Amino acid sequence: MIPILKAAINDFADIFAERPAAWSLAPGRVEILGNHVDYNDGMVIAAAIDRRIAIAGRPVPGTKARVYSRTFNAGDAFDVESPTKNPIHPWIDYVAGVVREWREAGGNVGGFEAVITGDVPLGAGLSSSAALETATAHFLHRLYPAGKGETPDRVATALLCQRAENRFVGVNCGILDQFSSEMGKEGQLIVIDCRDLALSRHVPLGDKAALVIANTMARHALVDGGYNRLREDCHAAARHFAEKLAPRPITHLRDVSPGDWEKHRAGLSDIVAKRARHVVTEIQRVRDGIAALERGDLAAFGRLLTASHMSSRDDFGNSCAELDRMVALADGCPGHFGTRLSGGGFGGCTVSVVAAGEAGRFAEALAGRYEAATGVRPEMHLCHPADGATSGTLA
Repeated sequence: MIPILKAAINDFADIFAERPAAWSLAPGRVEILGNHVDYNDGMVIAAAIDRRIAIAGRPVPGTKARVYSRTFNAGDAFDVESPTKNPIHPWIDYVAGVVREWREAGGNVGGFEAVITGDVPLGAGLSSSAALETATAHFLHRLYPAGKGETPDRVATALLCQRAENRFVGVNCGILDQFSSEMGKEGQLIVIDCRDLALSRHVPLGDKAALVIANTMARHALVDGGYNRLREDCHAAARHFAEKLAPRPITHLRDVSPGDWEKHRAGLSDIVAKRARHVVTEIQRVRDGIAALERGDLAAFGRLLTASHMSSRDDFGNSCAELDRMVALADGCPGHFGTRLSGGGFGGCTVSVVAAGEAGRFAEALAGRYEAATGVRPEMHLCHPADGATSGTLA
């Protein structure tokens, strides 16, 4: 049994003095290439990782959900028939939002007790929030399955969890995080086509490469409005290019090439033009990255990661001093192919693609360099692509 799941089961027994009836697990994710292109209808290369959120619990009579987080050492309750946001324990909003969307989609959810435990680093850009959402959805499916089979439809569940974050939590995220948590596959990277999820697929990372995630310890937060402002700038740019390129259909920046941007950027503010340039060039970098992975060219793939970070830093404005320092210090460490920020930005983690045999030495060298430069010891995670969300019952 995965240790974090065993911990959740034991925690439930300690806190509620009962054995849980069901459990769920969902992984965090690392975005490897394709920064902020998901809500622009682009393609993203990502991986579910072997850092997970686990839930253990049982159904109870009535309509009250009692939820305890071992991470925060706190618990609270809400009514499943009328969930409201919790200003004291905002982590519970991710659970309550999924409950509300589950019920609006026709699911029959009654009362329950649950304990949440996890080892996805919080505030690090590894999508602990999406892992909690997808774990909640699979947990609800086990408690109140309504004849839907062993596993709920993964694409529909990812979309439901995205709606929970958009409509209840208040972050207008794209589908990347929830889809990655649902669709992960051990040893494989996920190519997510955010325009047509049915075209998404898996590609092997290969056994010659490893992923090293470095937490700068600069706290990552998205609900402060920065993410939503970037999204609004992208949509404003898409409307501009739709007018300039008519009658060609332009709905999102995916439909705009780097050449289109160069020819028709006049009329955009400097800030919005730079935001758009990042997206259109990043989408091209993803296409080039897929080709590099398919031919096994890790050096070329690594260069694309580093170019992606420069674009996030200079054009999109979602980097920070700590992320920039980590990226710069990675160059020259053992086995390094490329490094970039991962996730929403504004803090959190970098992801590096390194030679598999050098992953440990790379992590040690980078941590030492960063601590010497900043006085802060970073958290280093050697991660592997993992399977997506799952659940089960306990006898």
